[in-house]
Amino acid sequence: MPVYNGERFVHQAVESILVQDYENFELIISDNASTDSTGNICQRYADRDARIRYVRNETNLGASPNHKRVFEMARGDYFKWAAHHDE
Repeated sequence: MPVYNGERFVHQAVESILVQDYENFELIISDNASTDSTGNICQRYADRDARIRYVRNETNLGASPNHKRVFEMARGDYFKWAAHHDE
């Protein structure tokens, strides 16, 4: 889940993933140097659920490089994009 300044929606997006029937997944959240409370929200989720990995870029990489970073960090056999504003 690449995200930048997603404080308005990221909570709902993460919750919608956590309530799925399939539980064997990792959720990688790559925060592209957000300037709002996105980081705090995502870190709280990562602290509570071992399936969530939260990483924060020191500087904004741009949208495409941030998406690429999420893909490169994935360890599973399958991959699915999730957007910070999707439910």
